[in-house]
Amino acid sequence: MNKLRNLLLIQLLTGLLIGVAVAGAGLFTISTLIHSEQQYHKELIQQFSIGNLIDEPKLLSKQLKASIEFEYLTIKDREGHVLYSFNKAQEDMPVLTSILKEADLHTTPKTLASPEGSLLIDFHSSYDDILTPALSALIVAISTPLIIVLISFLLFRISMGQIFRQVAQDCAKNIESVMTDKSEVELQELPKQFKLIEKSTAKLKAFFENQLVEFENSASELKTEAYKDSLTNLPNRTRFVEEFEQEIGQPDKHNQFGVLLLLRATELQHINQSKGYQSGDKYVKGISDILVSVVGTYSNAKLYRLNGSDFGMILPNITAKEADTMAQNIHSRLNEYMRISELSAVGSMGIVTYGHGKPLGELLASADTAISLAQTKHVNAWHVHKDNNLGQTSATTFGNQNWRAVIDDVISNGNVTLLFQPIKAANRGTKAYSEVLSRFKSDDAQVLPTASFLAMAEKLNRVVEIDQLIVEKVLELIKTKSITDQFFGINVTPASVHNDQFMIWLERKLLKEASIATKLVFEVSEFGLQQNINSSRRFINMIHRAGARVTVEKFGVGITSFKFFQELKPDFIKLDGSYTRNIEDEKNNQYFIRMIVDLSHRIGVNVLAECVETQEEKHVLEKLFVDGCQGYYLGKPGPL
Repeated sequence: MNKLRNLLLIQLLTGLLIGVAVAGAGLFTISTLIHSEQQYHKELIQQFSIGNLIDEPKLLSKQLKASIEFEYLTIKDREGHVLYSFNKAQEDMPVLTSILKEADLHTTPKTLASPEGSLLIDFHSSYDDILTPALSALIVAISTPLIIVLISFLLFRISMGQIFRQVAQDCAKNIESVMTDKSEVELQELPKQFKLIEKSTAKLKAFFENQLVEFENSASELKTEAYKDSLTNLPNRTRFVEEFEQEIGQPDKHNQFGVLLLLRATELQHINQSKGYQSGDKYVKGISDILVSVVGTYSNAKLYRLNGSDFGMILPNITAKEADTMAQNIHSRLNEYMRISELSAVGSMGIVTYGHGKPLGELLASADTAISLAQTKHVNAWHVHKDNNLGQTSATTFGNQNWRAVIDDVISNGNVTLLFQPIKAANRGTKAYSEVLSRFKSDDAQVLPTASFLAMAEKLNRVVEIDQLIVEKVLELIKTKSITDQFFGINVTPASVHNDQFMIWLERKLLKEASIATKLVFEVSEFGLQQNINSSRRFINMIHRAGARVTVEKFGVGITSFKFFQELKPDFIKLDGSYTRNIEDEKNNQYFIRMIVDLSHRIGVNVLAECVETQEEKHVLEKLFVDGCQGYYLGKPGPL
């Protein structure tokens, strides 16, 4: 467009110069004609003067005006007396007369004397008969080049616009064919002046074809990675759910039957806290190797790692009796691994049968219950759920009664030992605290598996009493030792958070011990808060009213929006340990944590990281602006 505008200016200037040149030539020609006419008039007046022998001014003036048109005419005697005078009005003069006068091209007035010398004649002829048509011709001569230039430019622009539109349409067709047709396509041929565009379009087509191939390969690789557990290289929970729904969970799969086995690595949390995260990884990998070796002996069997501590195994066309034999095999291998690794336990198994399109959620719930029952039996035990009436089996009755007695003994005797693991603040502006970890003992002073103990306490509806016991123990310890310069984090189970009686009890406790309440931070899992948002909001509001604070732990495992946290307004979120593992090499986890930190800080929430086991992990997390770190590298759980 700029080039077209410049071309228009050049053409207009050219036309203007041509018009000026034509105007100059015209004015010079008109001036020449006027001077020639003036000379003729002068000679004619002289002749009339010679013929007027009596020097009669009136007669002479009539003769002259009859033959010549004047602008003005004056006849005087020798003494200068005016004998006759005529002056044409200025407004009646042609415009061209003024132009000629300004250009100094007009004739000047003349003075003549009669032959006898008795009369003086001053005159200036009028050239209207020459100037009027000459002005029209001059205007036409000047405007014609400009009009021709404008018309030619408009025609040129219209033709160029049509060419550009046609080329644009052809280019658009080429681009659309490249975008919409993956097969080999014939590109629209363009005029030879636009061959460069045609070549560029062909290159663009080849570029997009290459990019498409790369994107498809990358998408395939990402999908593979997204469905794989990084530690064990087993398919993850996403793949488990997808394949189960496709192959087993459909209502039309009536002929499908088999078993689902869940194995829970019950010692993972204890190993992570007591020996470090690397030891925990080694422990999980050992269990994975055992299960891989077993699953390989069954046709079409598949193994998955569902989360940090749970493995899932699908065995099609296997009966409960065969599954019991398989569990015995796994049990023997777990015992051997426990002996070699010097562990007190390895894991517990829950087995359920599936068929007739039973929903996956129900199967997992049944398998989870079977694991809890297996934990009441013996080390590395298993339990096979054979029917829907799980609670009526003799094994279940024995297990529940056994656990109920153990839990009652812990509550009545207060058999809880408190350990403390510090959270180190990354900056002075963050108030760090120590997390309180509970260890439960039986009446013979044996340490009970914490996860199993709490699972059965929740199953038997005794977990609220356990939480009350822990809170009272912490308050008693702070008062006894007069600790006023430290802060403590107390874990609260989701069942207690959503229990109105517990909330009333806790509020009264905190209000009664107002000075201690300000030193407490209550940790609740992200999943637990999601179970009932309204009661979670009431719980957090009550905690804040009492002067205490709230941490959302295990953050990142579930799917929670930040709008949810803006409503709940917690004080801290603690990232799940899976995000801090080898964070220095995990770019995706670094990006996720940086995003979480930015969003959290915008709504006034501090971000903590747990399971920090190495200096490199701590350094990277601090560079990501995490507000505090907790883990084996920074401090082991221990007494206060």
